[in-house]
Amino acid sequence: MIVTPGTRFRLILDDPGDGQLNMAVDEALLESVGEGRSPATVRLYGFAPPTLSFGRFQRIKEKIRWQAVQEDGITLVRRPTGGQAVLHDQELTYAVVLSKDQLEPFQKREIYRFIAELLLEGLARLGIRGQSNRKRSGDLHNPDCFRSTGEYEIASFSAKKLIGSAQVVNRSASLQHGAVPLDMSYRRIDSYLAVSPGRDLEEPSCLSGELGRPMSFQQAVKAFAEGFDSALHRRGVKLQTGALKREEILRAEELLQRKYSGDEWNLLY
Repeated sequence: MIVTPGTRFRLILDDPGDGQLNMAVDEALLESVGEGRSPATVRLYGFAPPTLSFGRFQRIKEKIRWQAVQEDGITLVRRPTGGQAVLHDQELTYAVVLSKDQLEPFQKREIYRFIAELLLEGLARLGIRGQSNRKRSGDLHNPDCFRSTGEYEIASFSAKKLIGSAQVVNRSASLQHGAVPLDMSYRRIDSYLAVSPGRDLEEPSCLSGELGRPMSFQQAVKAFAEGFDSALHRRGVKLQTGALKREEILRAEELLQRKYSGDEWNLLY
């Protein structure tokens, strides 16, 4: 993998916020970077209140436990990326947005490999030894993302899934984002989604579980920001802290109103 010389990376740090808006922002970034109006972007953020997200083409409508979702105030949103369902609660979420001119070869597998390097460096900053999975494992038909591990997803050294990722690639750009659980709160997904126990896969893990102590959102953000910076620096790329452009904010608000806040998109399947 080769990062194009001169490529700039922008780092955006956002506090935990609304899940539907989070997905709108990520799609706005995909458009902006793809159209050459913004640099390659790393975004670190979180979800509040807890959000149940599902993949772009995932058939989920008949599997939602509606009463529990409503009683607990869980936000629902369909991601612009693929993959299975995730309950986002106490977690660090990452997004990496690249244009086709910034990574060679620009292919799904190579993008996963490139971002895996960044994620592993973030874990290393916390003293966690992770590994990039080399083959798919677990129950691939289970609607719960953390019941299977995809190629190049991140597991602990003991093969417990640690980071769940999803991706979309179009003609001009890619968006990959994913969940880095701080604790095991994401395992409450079976309260809101009819899922079956996983097969042939170690129980998934979380940052606090690997470290044996609590992990805060702020501590995780610091470690992963430093890890991404270090990994990119080795490739001759500088990661510069920035913010959303006004046009990106306006586009995200438009996407939120027209797409991500409505049942027509979120309950499409």
